Amino acid sequence: MTALRRFAPWVALAVVAVVAAALLSTPRSGERLSPVNPGPQGAQALHEVLRSQGVDVQVVPGTSRLDPADVGPGTSLLLPHTAYLEPESGPQLLADLADAGLDRLVVLTDDPRQDVGPVLGLDLDSSGGSGIPVVADCAHPLAREGDRLAGWDVLLSVGGDDRADATACFPPGAGHNAGGAREGALVVLTAQEDRPETVVAGIGSTWTNARITEEANAALALRALGGSDQLLWVLPQPGDAGLDAAASLWDVLPRNLTAAVAVMAGAVLATALWRGRRLGAVVAEPLPAVVRATETTLSRGRLYHQAHDRAHAARAVQAGARRRLAPLLGLPVGAEPDQLVRAVSGATGQDAGHTRRLLVDAGQLGDDDALVRLVRDVHDLEARVRRPAGDRGGAPSPAYPDGRGAAGPAHEPTRTHPTERTP
Repeated sequence: MTALRRFAPWVALAVVAVVAAALLSTPRSGERLSPVNPGPQGAQALHEVLRSQGVDVQVVPGTSRLDPADVGPGTSLLLPHTAYLEPESGPQLLADLADAGLDRLVVLTDDPRQDVGPVLGLDLDSSGGSGIPVVADCAHPLAREGDRLAGWDVLLSVGGDDRADATACFPPGAGHNAGGAREGALVVLTAQEDRPETVVAGIGSTWTNARITEEANAALALRALGGSDQLLWVLPQPGDAGLDAAASLWDVLPRNLTAAVAVMAGAVLATALWRGRRLGAVVAEPLPAVVRATETTLSRGRLYHQAHDRAHAARAVQAGARRRLAPLLGLPVGAEPDQLVRAVSGATGQDAGHTRRLLVDAGQLGDDDALVRLVRDVHDLEARVRRPAGDRGGAPSPAYPDGRGAAGPAHEPTRTHPTERTP
Protein backbone atom coordinates (compact mmCIF):
# COMPACT_ATOMS: atom_id res chain seq x y z
CA MET A 1 0.00 0.00 0.00
CA THR A 2 2.90 2.34 0.82
CA ALA A 3 4.47 1.70 -2.60
CA LEU A 4 1.15 2.43 -4.29
CA ARG A 5 0.84 5.78 -2.53
CA ARG A 6 4.41 6.62 -3.39
CA PHE A 7 4.27 5.86 -7.11
CA ALA A 8 0.61 6.69 -7.86
CA PRO A 9 1.29 10.42 -8.57
CA TRP A 10 4.09 9.54 -10.98
CA VAL A 11 1.95 6.98 -12.78
CA ALA A 12 -0.87 9.53 -13.12
CA LEU A 13 1.60 12.09 -14.46
CA ALA A 14 2.87 9.61 -17.03
CA VAL A 15 -0.67 8.81 -18.17
CA VAL A 16 -1.47 12.51 -18.57
CA ALA A 17 1.73 13.00 -20.58
CA VAL A 18 0.88 10.09 -22.90
CA VAL A 19 -2.67 11.36 -23.46
CA ALA A 20 -1.42 14.89 -24.16
CA ALA A 21 1.17 13.57 -26.62
CA ALA A 22 -1.51 11.54 -28.41
CA LEU A 23 -3.78 14.56 -28.69
CA LEU A 24 -0.98 16.78 -29.94
CA SER A 25 0.18 14.23 -32.50
CA THR A 26 -3.32 13.86 -33.96
CA PRO A 27 -3.48 15.82 -37.22
CA ARG A 28 -5.49 18.96 -36.67
CA SER A 29 -5.59 22.18 -38.61
CA GLY A 30 -7.36 25.46 -38.20
CA GLU A 31 -6.88 26.36 -41.87
CA ARG A 32 -9.93 27.26 -43.87
CA LEU A 33 -11.19 24.40 -46.11
CA SER A 34 -8.57 22.04 -44.72
CA PRO A 35 -9.61 18.36 -44.95
CA VAL A 36 -8.39 17.76 -41.38
CA ASN A 37 -10.09 20.81 -39.85
CA PRO A 38 -13.23 19.73 -37.92
CA GLY A 39 -14.21 23.33 -37.16
CA PRO A 40 -16.97 25.30 -38.87
CA GLN A 41 -14.55 26.72 -41.47
CA GLY A 42 -12.90 23.39 -42.20
CA ALA A 43 -13.83 20.79 -44.80
CA GLN A 44 -13.40 17.55 -42.89
CA ALA A 45 -17.01 16.55 -43.56
CA LEU A 46 -16.54 16.75 -47.34
CA HIS A 47 -13.24 14.89 -47.06
CA GLU A 48 -14.80 12.01 -45.14
CA VAL A 49 -17.74 11.72 -47.56
CA LEU A 50 -15.38 11.57 -50.55
CA ARG A 51 -13.37 8.81 -48.88
CA SER A 52 -16.56 6.88 -48.11
CA GLN A 53 -17.45 7.13 -51.83
CA GLY A 54 -14.21 5.36 -52.74
CA VAL A 55 -12.16 8.42 -53.74
CA ASP A 56 -8.48 8.22 -52.77
CA VAL A 57 -7.91 11.65 -51.22
CA GLN A 58 -4.28 12.72 -50.90
CA VAL A 59 -3.42 15.92 -49.02
CA VAL A 60 -0.53 17.86 -50.60
CA PRO A 61 1.10 20.69 -48.57
CA GLY A 62 1.51 23.26 -51.34
CA THR A 63 1.71 23.28 -55.12
CA SER A 64 5.49 23.12 -54.93
CA ARG A 65 5.18 19.63 -53.38
CA LEU A 66 3.17 18.19 -56.24
CA ASP A 67 4.78 15.02 -57.58
CA PRO A 68 4.46 14.70 -61.38
CA ALA A 69 4.14 10.94 -60.93
CA ASP A 70 0.91 11.46 -58.96
CA VAL A 71 -0.61 13.89 -61.47
CA GLY A 72 -2.07 12.12 -64.46
CA PRO A 73 -5.18 10.52 -65.91
CA GLY A 74 -7.68 9.41 -63.30
CA THR A 75 -6.73 12.27 -60.99
CA SER A 76 -8.44 15.52 -60.05
CA LEU A 77 -6.91 18.39 -58.12
CA LEU A 78 -8.55 20.80 -55.66
CA LEU A 79 -7.02 24.21 -54.98
CA PRO A 80 -8.96 25.87 -52.09
CA HIS A 81 -7.54 29.33 -52.86
CA THR A 82 -4.91 31.13 -54.93
CA ALA A 83 -3.47 33.41 -52.24
CA TYR A 84 0.10 32.12 -52.73
CA LEU A 85 0.09 31.94 -56.53
CA GLU A 86 1.54 34.67 -58.71
CA PRO A 87 0.72 35.72 -62.30
CA GLU A 88 3.84 33.87 -63.43
CA SER A 89 3.46 30.67 -61.41
CA GLY A 90 -0.30 30.25 -61.94
CA PRO A 91 -0.28 29.78 -65.75
CA GLN A 92 2.78 27.57 -65.46
CA LEU A 93 0.95 25.37 -62.95
CA LEU A 94 -1.97 24.94 -65.35
CA ALA A 95 0.38 24.10 -68.22
CA ASP A 96 2.21 21.49 -66.12
CA LEU A 97 -1.07 19.89 -65.07
CA ALA A 98 -2.26 19.77 -68.68
CA ASP A 99 0.97 18.11 -69.79
CA ALA A 100 0.58 15.51 -67.04
CA GLY A 101 -2.94 14.65 -68.24
CA LEU A 102 -4.89 15.79 -65.17
CA ASP A 103 -8.61 15.09 -65.45
CA ARG A 104 -9.91 18.21 -63.76
CA LEU A 105 -8.68 21.21 -61.80
CA VAL A 106 -11.12 22.71 -59.29
CA VAL A 107 -10.27 26.17 -57.96
CA LEU A 108 -12.30 27.73 -55.15
CA THR A 109 -12.50 31.40 -54.30
CA ASP A 110 -14.49 33.30 -51.70
CA ASP A 111 -12.89 36.72 -52.04
CA PRO A 112 -13.20 38.83 -55.19
CA ARG A 113 -9.99 40.66 -54.25
CA GLN A 114 -7.92 37.54 -54.96
CA ASP A 115 -8.26 38.13 -58.75
CA VAL A 116 -8.30 34.44 -59.51
CA GLY A 117 -8.45 35.08 -63.29
CA PRO A 118 -5.17 37.00 -63.72
CA VAL A 119 -3.40 34.68 -61.27
CA LEU A 120 -4.32 31.62 -63.37
CA GLY A 121 -3.81 33.39 -66.69
CA LEU A 122 -7.52 33.26 -67.53
CA ASP A 123 -9.73 36.02 -68.92
CA LEU A 124 -11.92 35.95 -65.85
CA ASP A 125 -13.27 38.86 -63.83
CA SER A 126 -14.44 38.66 -60.21
CA SER A 127 -17.04 40.71 -58.37
CA GLY A 128 -18.80 40.48 -55.04
CA GLY A 129 -21.40 37.79 -54.47
CA SER A 130 -24.80 37.87 -52.84
CA GLY A 131 -27.00 35.92 -50.48
CA ILE A 132 -29.81 35.68 -53.04
CA PRO A 133 -30.72 32.03 -53.82
CA VAL A 134 -29.81 30.97 -57.38
CA VAL A 135 -30.46 27.88 -59.50
CA ALA A 136 -28.16 26.07 -61.91
CA ASP A 137 -29.63 27.39 -65.21
CA CYS A 138 -26.93 25.76 -67.35
CA ALA A 139 -26.31 22.63 -69.39
CA HIS A 140 -23.37 20.84 -67.78
CA PRO A 141 -23.00 17.51 -65.96
CA LEU A 142 -21.76 19.26 -62.81
CA ALA A 143 -25.02 21.16 -62.31
CA ARG A 144 -28.34 19.42 -62.66
CA GLU A 145 -31.77 20.86 -63.08
CA GLY A 146 -33.23 21.75 -59.71
CA ASP A 147 -29.86 22.36 -58.04
CA ARG A 148 -30.08 25.44 -55.86
CA LEU A 149 -27.56 27.50 -53.91
CA ALA A 150 -28.51 29.72 -50.98
CA GLY A 151 -25.94 32.29 -52.07
CA TRP A 152 -22.47 32.76 -53.51
CA ASP A 153 -19.25 34.52 -52.55
CA VAL A 154 -17.90 35.67 -55.90
CA LEU A 155 -19.62 36.30 -59.24
CA LEU A 156 -17.35 35.14 -62.10
CA SER A 157 -17.51 36.63 -65.59
CA VAL A 158 -15.68 35.06 -68.55
CA GLY A 159 -14.54 37.29 -71.37
CA GLY A 160 -12.28 37.32 -74.42
CA ASP A 161 -11.35 34.13 -76.20
CA ASP A 162 -12.24 31.98 -73.19
CA ARG A 163 -15.91 32.86 -73.44
CA ALA A 164 -16.54 30.44 -76.31
CA ASP A 165 -15.11 27.52 -74.32
CA ALA A 166 -16.82 28.37 -71.02
CA THR A 167 -20.02 27.30 -69.37
CA ALA A 168 -21.37 29.51 -66.58
CA CYS A 169 -23.71 28.00 -63.98
CA PHE A 170 -25.70 29.57 -61.16
CA PRO A 171 -26.05 33.04 -62.73
CA PRO A 172 -27.61 35.93 -60.78
CA GLY A 173 -30.99 35.28 -62.40
CA ALA A 174 -32.80 32.93 -64.75
CA GLY A 175 -31.93 33.60 -68.40
CA HIS A 176 -29.06 35.90 -67.44
CA ASN A 177 -26.71 34.27 -69.97
CA ALA A 178 -29.23 33.98 -72.79
CA GLY A 179 -27.67 36.92 -74.63
CA GLY A 180 -24.19 35.37 -74.75
CA ALA A 181 -22.85 36.41 -71.38
CA ARG A 182 -20.90 33.92 -69.33
CA GLU A 183 -21.48 34.93 -65.72
CA GLY A 184 -22.21 32.78 -62.70
CA ALA A 185 -21.02 31.48 -59.36
CA LEU A 186 -19.42 28.49 -61.11
CA VAL A 187 -17.56 28.54 -64.42
CA VAL A 188 -16.31 25.49 -66.32
CA LEU A 189 -13.54 25.97 -68.90
CA THR A 190 -12.88 23.12 -71.32
CA ALA A 191 -9.43 21.57 -71.57
CA GLN A 192 -6.88 23.22 -73.86
CA GLU A 193 -3.22 22.63 -74.62
CA ASP A 194 -2.18 24.98 -71.83
CA ARG A 195 -4.70 23.90 -69.22
CA PRO A 196 -6.78 20.90 -68.08
CA GLU A 197 -10.51 21.12 -67.64
CA THR A 198 -10.76 23.93 -65.11
CA VAL A 199 -13.66 24.58 -62.77
CA VAL A 200 -13.56 27.94 -60.99
CA ALA A 201 -16.20 28.21 -58.25
CA GLY A 202 -16.92 31.36 -56.28
CA ILE A 203 -18.68 29.34 -53.60
CA GLY A 204 -15.79 28.44 -51.30
CA SER A 205 -17.73 29.08 -48.11
CA THR A 206 -20.52 26.67 -49.14
CA TRP A 207 -18.17 23.68 -48.95
CA THR A 208 -17.21 24.26 -45.33
CA ASN A 209 -18.42 22.04 -42.49
CA ALA A 210 -20.87 24.75 -41.43
CA ARG A 211 -22.67 24.95 -44.80
CA ILE A 212 -21.98 21.76 -46.75
CA THR A 213 -25.40 20.33 -45.86
CA GLU A 214 -27.33 23.36 -47.15
CA GLU A 215 -29.28 23.14 -50.42
CA ALA A 216 -27.26 21.43 -53.20
CA ASN A 217 -23.82 22.26 -51.77
CA ALA A 218 -22.85 18.67 -51.02
CA ALA A 219 -24.14 17.30 -54.34
CA LEU A 220 -22.26 19.91 -56.34
CA ALA A 221 -19.03 19.29 -54.38
CA LEU A 222 -19.23 15.51 -54.84
CA ARG A 223 -19.79 15.84 -58.59
CA ALA A 224 -16.91 18.28 -58.98
CA LEU A 225 -14.40 16.35 -56.86
CA GLY A 226 -15.56 12.74 -57.11
CA GLY A 227 -15.29 12.23 -60.87
CA SER A 228 -11.81 10.65 -60.66
CA ASP A 229 -10.42 7.77 -58.68
CA GLN A 230 -7.86 10.01 -56.97
CA LEU A 231 -8.15 13.55 -55.64
CA LEU A 232 -5.14 15.68 -54.78
CA TRP A 233 -6.27 18.16 -52.10
CA VAL A 234 -3.65 20.91 -52.22
CA LEU A 235 -3.21 23.20 -49.22
CA PRO A 236 -1.33 26.26 -50.59
CA GLN A 237 1.73 27.30 -48.59
CA PRO A 238 3.83 30.50 -48.47
CA GLY A 239 6.60 28.58 -50.23
CA ASP A 240 4.43 28.43 -53.36
CA ALA A 241 5.00 32.17 -53.76
CA GLY A 242 8.72 31.95 -53.07
CA LEU A 243 8.33 32.92 -49.41
CA ASP A 244 10.27 31.14 -46.70
CA ALA A 245 7.81 28.99 -44.82
CA ALA A 246 8.43 27.95 -41.24
CA ALA A 247 9.53 24.34 -41.07
CA SER A 248 8.58 23.91 -37.42
CA LEU A 249 7.39 25.77 -34.36
CA TRP A 250 10.95 26.58 -33.32
CA ASP A 251 11.46 28.55 -36.52
CA VAL A 252 8.95 31.19 -35.47
CA LEU A 253 10.01 31.45 -31.83
CA PRO A 254 12.71 33.82 -30.55
CA ARG A 255 16.17 32.30 -30.52
CA ASN A 256 16.76 33.01 -26.83
CA LEU A 257 13.55 31.22 -25.90
CA THR A 258 15.19 27.81 -26.18
CA ALA A 259 17.52 28.45 -23.25
CA ALA A 260 14.70 29.88 -21.17
CA VAL A 261 12.48 26.86 -21.84
CA ALA A 262 15.34 24.51 -20.91
CA VAL A 263 15.94 26.35 -17.63
CA MET A 264 12.24 26.35 -16.77
CA ALA A 265 11.93 22.63 -17.57
CA GLY A 266 14.91 21.89 -15.33
CA ALA A 267 13.42 23.98 -12.52
CA VAL A 268 10.09 22.17 -12.79
CA LEU A 269 11.82 18.78 -12.73
CA ALA A 270 13.97 19.75 -9.75
CA THR A 271 10.91 21.02 -7.86
CA ALA A 272 9.03 17.81 -8.59
CA LEU A 273 11.91 15.67 -7.32
CA TRP A 274 12.38 17.88 -4.25
CA ARG A 275 8.74 17.84 -3.29
CA GLY A 276 8.41 14.17 -4.18
CA ARG A 277 11.11 13.20 -1.67
CA ARG A 278 9.21 15.01 1.07
CA LEU A 279 6.16 12.85 0.62
CA GLY A 280 6.02 10.01 3.09
CA ALA A 281 3.58 7.78 4.91
CA VAL A 282 0.71 9.39 6.78
CA VAL A 283 1.67 9.92 10.44
CA ALA A 284 -1.01 9.37 13.07
CA GLU A 285 -0.93 12.12 15.70
CA PRO A 286 -2.79 12.22 19.03
CA LEU A 287 -5.81 14.47 19.25
CA PRO A 288 -5.37 17.85 20.97
CA ALA A 289 -5.82 17.89 24.73
CA VAL A 290 -9.33 18.58 25.98
CA VAL A 291 -9.60 21.92 27.81
CA ARG A 292 -12.73 22.81 29.78
CA ALA A 293 -14.65 25.88 28.68
CA THR A 294 -14.43 27.42 32.14
CA GLU A 295 -10.65 27.19 32.04
CA THR A 296 -10.44 28.97 28.70
CA THR A 297 -12.88 31.66 29.94
CA LEU A 298 -10.84 32.31 33.08
CA SER A 299 -7.60 32.35 31.12
CA ARG A 300 -8.95 34.86 28.66
CA GLY A 301 -10.23 37.00 31.52
CA ARG A 302 -6.77 37.03 33.12
CA LEU A 303 -5.30 38.17 29.80
CA TYR A 304 -7.80 41.04 29.61
CA HIS A 305 -7.01 41.94 33.22
CA GLN A 306 -3.26 41.97 32.63
CA ALA A 307 -3.72 44.15 29.55
CA HIS A 308 -6.23 46.44 31.38
CA ASP A 309 -8.48 45.99 28.31
CA ARG A 310 -11.82 46.59 30.02
CA ALA A 311 -13.45 47.83 26.80
CA HIS A 312 -12.64 44.54 24.99
CA ALA A 313 -13.97 42.50 27.90
CA ALA A 314 -17.16 44.58 27.97
CA ARG A 315 -17.72 44.05 24.23
CA ALA A 316 -17.28 40.29 24.69
CA VAL A 317 -19.88 40.26 27.49
CA GLN A 318 -22.33 42.33 25.43
CA ALA A 319 -21.85 40.18 22.31
CA GLY A 320 -22.58 37.02 24.29
CA ALA A 321 -25.68 38.57 25.81
CA ARG A 322 -26.99 39.69 22.41
CA ARG A 323 -26.37 36.25 20.99
CA ARG A 324 -28.37 34.60 23.80
CA LEU A 325 -31.21 37.12 23.97
CA ALA A 326 -32.07 37.23 20.27
CA PRO A 327 -33.55 33.68 20.04
CA LEU A 328 -35.53 34.27 23.25
CA LEU A 329 -37.31 37.21 21.60
CA GLY A 330 -37.88 35.50 18.25
CA LEU A 331 -35.09 37.34 16.45
CA PRO A 332 -32.26 35.87 14.40
CA VAL A 333 -28.89 35.58 16.07
CA GLY A 334 -27.47 38.17 13.68
CA ALA A 335 -30.22 40.73 14.28
CA GLU A 336 -29.31 44.41 14.20
CA PRO A 337 -28.40 45.80 17.66
CA ASP A 338 -31.06 48.54 17.46
CA GLN A 339 -33.74 45.97 16.65
CA LEU A 340 -32.65 43.83 19.59
CA VAL A 341 -32.59 46.85 21.93
CA ARG A 342 -36.19 47.72 21.02
CA ALA A 343 -37.30 44.12 21.57
CA VAL A 344 -35.58 43.83 24.97
CA SER A 345 -36.94 47.20 26.12
CA GLY A 346 -40.43 46.15 25.14
CA ALA A 347 -40.10 42.84 26.95
CA THR A 348 -38.65 44.22 30.17
CA GLY A 349 -40.19 47.68 30.28
CA GLN A 350 -36.79 49.31 30.71
CA ASP A 351 -35.70 52.52 29.09
CA ALA A 352 -34.24 51.98 25.60
CA GLY A 353 -31.23 54.15 26.35
CA HIS A 354 -30.37 52.13 29.45
CA THR A 355 -30.85 48.87 27.55
CA ARG A 356 -28.62 50.12 24.74
CA ARG A 357 -25.89 50.99 27.25
CA LEU A 358 -26.01 47.45 28.60
CA LEU A 359 -26.10 45.61 25.27
CA VAL A 360 -24.33 47.85 22.77
CA ASP A 361 -22.42 50.85 24.03
CA ALA A 362 -21.18 50.69 27.61
CA GLY A 363 -19.33 53.99 27.36
CA GLN A 364 -16.13 54.69 29.21
CA LEU A 365 -15.29 52.17 31.94
CA GLY A 366 -12.98 53.91 34.38
CA ASP A 367 -12.01 50.93 36.52
CA ASP A 368 -12.62 47.26 37.13
CA ASP A 369 -15.52 48.02 39.46
CA ALA A 370 -17.38 49.68 36.57
CA LEU A 371 -16.87 46.60 34.47
CA VAL A 372 -18.18 44.37 37.29
CA ARG A 373 -21.30 46.53 37.62
CA LEU A 374 -21.87 46.30 33.85
CA VAL A 375 -21.58 42.53 33.93
CA ARG A 376 -24.07 42.31 36.81
CA ASP A 377 -26.52 44.60 35.07
CA VAL A 378 -26.29 42.59 31.84
CA HIS A 379 -26.81 39.36 33.76
CA ASP A 380 -29.82 40.84 35.53
CA LEU A 381 -31.24 41.99 32.19
CA GLU A 382 -30.94 38.49 30.79
CA ALA A 383 -32.66 37.07 33.86
CA ARG A 384 -35.59 39.48 33.48
CA VAL A 385 -36.04 38.50 29.83
CA ARG A 386 -35.99 34.82 30.71
CA ARG A 387 -38.63 35.19 33.46
CA PRO A 388 -42.32 34.87 32.54
CA ALA A 389 -44.05 38.10 31.59
CA GLY A 390 -46.04 38.25 34.88
CA ASP A 391 -42.89 37.91 37.02
CA ARG A 392 -40.85 40.74 35.39
CA GLY A 393 -41.26 43.09 38.31
CA GLY A 394 -38.58 44.61 40.42
CA ALA A 395 -37.59 41.32 42.04
CA PRO A 396 -33.85 41.01 42.27
CA SER A 397 -32.00 38.54 40.12
CA PRO A 398 -31.53 35.18 41.88
CA ALA A 399 -28.02 35.08 40.52
CA TYR A 400 -26.93 37.59 43.18
CA PRO A 401 -27.73 36.42 46.76
CA ASP A 402 -27.18 39.89 48.19
CA GLY A 403 -30.22 41.11 46.26
CA ARG A 404 -28.39 43.92 44.54
CA GLY A 405 -28.94 43.82 40.79
CA ALA A 406 -28.70 46.55 38.26
CA ALA A 407 -31.27 48.68 40.15
CA GLY A 408 -29.83 48.10 43.60
CA PRO A 409 -27.93 50.65 45.64
CA ALA A 410 -24.29 51.31 45.13
CA HIS A 411 -22.18 48.54 46.55
CA GLU A 412 -18.73 48.41 47.86
CA PRO A 413 -15.98 47.65 45.33
CA THR A 414 -15.29 44.00 44.80
CA ARG A 415 -11.93 42.49 44.15
CA THR A 416 -13.28 39.53 42.22
CA HIS A 417 -11.73 39.24 38.77
CA PRO A 418 -14.16 40.96 36.39
CA THR A 419 -14.32 38.34 33.70
CA GLU A 420 -14.80 35.39 36.01
CA ARG A 421 -18.55 36.10 35.88
CA THR A 422 -18.56 36.31 32.09
CA PRO A 423 -20.95 33.71 30.66
